[in-house]
Amino acid sequence: MTTLNERIIGGNIRALREQRKLTVTALAKRSGLTKSTISKIETGRVSSPISTLIRIAQVLDVPVAEFFAEPKNDPPYVFTPKGEGTIIARDGSEIGYSYEALAAEMRHKLVEPFLLTMKPDDPEGVFQHESQEFIYMLSGRIVVTINGDEVLLRPGDALYFDSRLQHKMRVVGKRPARFVDVYIQERKLRSRKERTRMPEKHFI
Repeated sequence: MTTLNERIIGGNIRALREQRKLTVTALAKRSGLTKSTISKIETGRVSSPISTLIRIAQVLDVPVAEFFAEPKNDPPYVFTPKGEGTIIARDGSEIGYSYEALAAEMRHKLVEPFLLTMKPDDPEGVFQHESQEFIYMLSGRIVVTINGDEVLLRPGDALYFDSRLQHKMRVVGKRPARFVDVYIQERKLRSRKERTRMPEKHFI
């Protein structure tokens, strides 16, 4: 298992922002974050939750994976052995959850899959971002609150929802919870459909 340095993430974000000729102020405004937060992220002084990185990625119009890795070539597939994913958010980060990226090296993917670990004493983070989300429980139990509705998830349970709705999650019981968490970014799906759309055929 490898841990991604915040300076690498910040450097990638800064490079992508500069490529798009955006100022720190412009990126902050479009992503709904403060200028100070963007500056701290770019200089590696903070470890941001994945929801914050998703908001920045949407403004820059890139997959979140662009922040994590810069492979020389696009691999045809990515195999991630058990326990060898890239840790994105570690203990001590803003939220405290542990996100293990399961396909960090694949740059142009339509979804962002993670193995998420939450501990019973982790704070209840509140999230809201432009994408859809899929959760599949592996161990432990969590409660996901979506627009005020509480959904209890046990091992083997699955949940798919619109993450533009405000949502939060907490561990139930004294055991850590582990689950596959997949972010589906609609903008990338629409873009891929537009690029691959076949011309209309006219029949006589």
